[in-house]
Amino acid sequence: MTQYDRDKVWEFPCEICFKVMAVHREGIDMEVAEVVNRHAPNDYSPSSKLSRDGNYISLSFTVVVESREQVDAMYKDVHTVNGVKMTL
Repeated sequence: MTQYDRDKVWEFPCEICFKVMAVHREGIDMEVAEVVNRHAPNDYSPSSKLSRDGNYISLSFTVVVESREQVDAMYKDVHTVNGVKMTL
């Protein structure tokens, strides 16, 4: 696997696709969008896809970020939402 320095790969500000995988439950998309909005204010309507059995949901946000610290804080806070299993 290739190692890289995000600061050399990303040029800020930049647009990223922020993905979240979570247990599917009512309202989780809005809870995650609320957290993302705190870090990168915008009117988010994430695209979503349910797992085959409907137990999990994948949410995708297109977000403009200004710094590595902003990205790190957003990832950390999204993991505080009940049911979030993974972020990409």
